[in-house]
Amino acid sequence: MAEKVIIPKEFEKYLKPRFEERGFEVISLNSEQKNSLLEHKDADGIVVNTSPLSKDIIDQMPNLKVISRFGVGYNNVDLEHAKEKGIYVTNTPAGNEVSVAENTVADILLMSKDLYNVSKHMRNGDNDYAFDNPSHDLRDKTVGIIGYGNIGHYVAKLLSSFGVNILIWNRSKKESPYGKFVEWDELLKKSDYVSLHLPAVKGTIGSINKDSFKMMKNTAHIINFARGAVINQADLVAALKQGEIAGAGLDVYENEPLPMDDELRKLDNVFITPHSASNSVESFTKIAEMDVSEITKVLNGEKPDHCVNGL
Repeated sequence: MAEKVIIPKEFEKYLKPRFEERGFEVISLNSEQKNSLLEHKDADGIVVNTSPLSKDIIDQMPNLKVISRFGVGYNNVDLEHAKEKGIYVTNTPAGNEVSVAENTVADILLMSKDLYNVSKHMRNGDNDYAFDNPSHDLRDKTVGIIGYGNIGHYVAKLLSSFGVNILIWNRSKKESPYGKFVEWDELLKKSDYVSLHLPAVKGTIGSINKDSFKMMKNTAHIINFARGAVINQADLVAALKQGEIAGAGLDVYENEPLPMDDELRKLDNVFITPHSASNSVESFTKIAEMDVSEITKVLNGEKPDHCVNGL
């Protein structure tokens, strides 16, 4: 009997043919919620997107050997319990680095040129807005990159061609040909744009808060393509309303999808996108290939390349 793998319906076109080529039975689910998953509790592997995969679900799937994340972040999976059960949890590092990094740079440029508001006013018949509210050149500005993994590194590489001064903070010591490593406070105080690329883990959750915003220039912008939990969202809204910072470009939020009544939707100095930074054909293709490779290795009795729960 073919081993069974559950995949998210939204990535079916990228995942299903690759798994079927390897002889797996593939179950595509419109929802990764508990009830849907447990209709297939005999599954051997799961590709999970952002829905929670809790201890309770894991305990009811006796055949489960591997959980592979369609992306980089894995805070939605109970890593320790999976480890206790001997279940590999993997992710796809570098699978989406190009797409997320390019989106990050796009947001920085969009904010420096105020393109969102220029376009919005023009659509409403106001051709004078762009002349009355001149934008800024990115050259000679300072960009602070917080978190220097694959994505942070590629953001720095892309920005290096714009003639900006790049400051970097990372949890561990690294080197970079593109910027200078500095302390947390120095980066926040000196940067015109602060770009976040941290995982949401103990020590980073809520690390960008009211104290951070008070340190930043009131002309500065913050960009978050990491995880919503890294920022204290209530503090961010207050800082944006009070003019402690000039604006924000956000792709991730404390609650996703972002509620329709959320304050962030009402602010003109915020550019929002729906956790879509990795949504490119190239990114999805690369991630799918990595997910299929990881699950195939585990179900063939081999160790995966990118285990994140210490097995």
